[in-house]
Amino acid sequence: MPAPYRHILYLRFPYLSASRIRRHYDADSPLAMIQQSRGIDMVAALCPRAMAQGIAVGMRLADARALCPNLATYDFDPAADQADLYHLALWAQRYSPLTAPDNDGVVLDIAGAEHLFGGVRSLLADCARRLCHSGLKPVMATAPNYAAAWALAHYGRPRQRFMAAPKEEGDAAMMVACLTSRARLRHHLAPLPVAALRLEPAVTAQMYRAGLRVIGDIIGLARAPLTARFGAGLLQRLDQALGDCDDSFSPISRPQPLCVYRHFAEPIAAAEDIGLMICHLAKDMAALLQQARLATRRLRLCWQYVDGMVFAKDIHLSRPSRDLALFKRLLANMDESIRPEFGIENSWMQAYDCSPLAPLDDALPHLAGHWDRADEDPYAGLVDRLVSRLGYGAVVRLAPRDSWQPEAAQSLELPDLSRLCCDNRRWLSTSSCQTASPRPIRLLAHPQPVNATALLPDHPPVRFVWRRKIYNIIHATGPERIGPVWWRAPKDSLTRDYFRLRDDHGAGFWVYREGLPERGERPVWYIHGFFA
Repeated sequence: MPAPYRHILYLRFPYLSASRIRRHYDADSPLAMIQQSRGIDMVAALCPRAMAQGIAVGMRLADARALCPNLATYDFDPAADQADLYHLALWAQRYSPLTAPDNDGVVLDIAGAEHLFGGVRSLLADCARRLCHSGLKPVMATAPNYAAAWALAHYGRPRQRFMAAPKEEGDAAMMVACLTSRARLRHHLAPLPVAALRLEPAVTAQMYRAGLRVIGDIIGLARAPLTARFGAGLLQRLDQALGDCDDSFSPISRPQPLCVYRHFAEPIAAAEDIGLMICHLAKDMAALLQQARLATRRLRLCWQYVDGMVFAKDIHLSRPSRDLALFKRLLANMDESIRPEFGIENSWMQAYDCSPLAPLDDALPHLAGHWDRADEDPYAGLVDRLVSRLGYGAVVRLAPRDSWQPEAAQSLELPDLSRLCCDNRRWLSTSSCQTASPRPIRLLAHPQPVNATALLPDHPPVRFVWRRKIYNIIHATGPERIGPVWWRAPKDSLTRDYFRLRDDHGAGFWVYREGLPERGERPVWYIHGFFA
């Protein structure tokens, strides 16, 4: 008996890696993600612009650069792609509770949920609009089963990628609908290549040599000779695509937060009672986290009034913790922001982003010898109190990045004390301090042009004018040459020579010359930062 039909929506993201790179680096040139294979740089992912230049996945980097000289390349990161697909699968639960990430896409079972969005067309239009607004270009396909949806999304033509699932009616009507849908499914899958069946590459190549190139060539053939020549996996994949056997997927579920409750026989409204309620909830949550051997990064305090209205307040932590004293400090003034009105009937506290509590890191290199481990808790408490008072996202810190370009050597991130020690080791590592010249204490957001005068083209300036003020230089150090990242930067990027300057008033400047005179380039001077 055929397996019951479902309504599967497959969202394929062929340019997911390139979309992530463009969000992070704001690159405008054609992009390609590179992965080494047997010591050779191969193209693993592309953007639409690179594909329009004739570059294809699996091509060598040297051949790709011959087709597109201004091609910008980045390292291929499959782990980041899988993380993005997992978050996209969680986001897709707005359309169906049954979603799961796949190798290069997201699978949804939208059976029974179409009417909530006004039909399948409205659901697909809303999904495509939201994804395109986020900078993603999905390839969408619908079919009665997962295997057929995957095949249509990867190899189907745009007008043949969508099939409607049969409606649940009477037995006779259901049988007719299933047969009609099965005939349409055969019609949609017949012109697709045999690679759409997700076969092994060796089996696909063997079938091509035998003259079996599309699925329609094997649908009507005898099953025994196919099994004897190509193995039982071919017929299993064919049955899955045609719906003769089930090919299900395992949907993911959102991590459920830990929760503790407090129910009251009578509504409470006094400030003292609300304070005790919060204190008891914090104590119960700390005990629950201790029992589960977990630590949380976010607490949510919820309360319900007698009229059924529910309110919540989030508390963010700079690092995972289960310390009761820390919870009480962060929730100390929470009772003042709660308006009991006619009374609070129920309250509960939830812990999100729970993870095993990691041991404390070692001392920072520049604090070795006089660092006390207990001093870290006041710092973490200060960060948590600032976040609680100013709001989530208002407190940030500088984090190092692996780049010699001054404007790209750091980024603003949310305070995460679990990574602070590792990042500071990168800031203060001995090797970096020995190879890198001193950096200014203040860096301009964008370099500003100056009118500089130098004795020779490759000499430091003896005078420059910035904002209509003349600065006479009495001491200069340099140059420190920083070239563009040739595998990422645009074709017309120039090399910079940085100089540390000191004027006659004692002010320090970080000035660079863009363009090398020995290469025949016209040099232009910029100011980039200030020294103490």
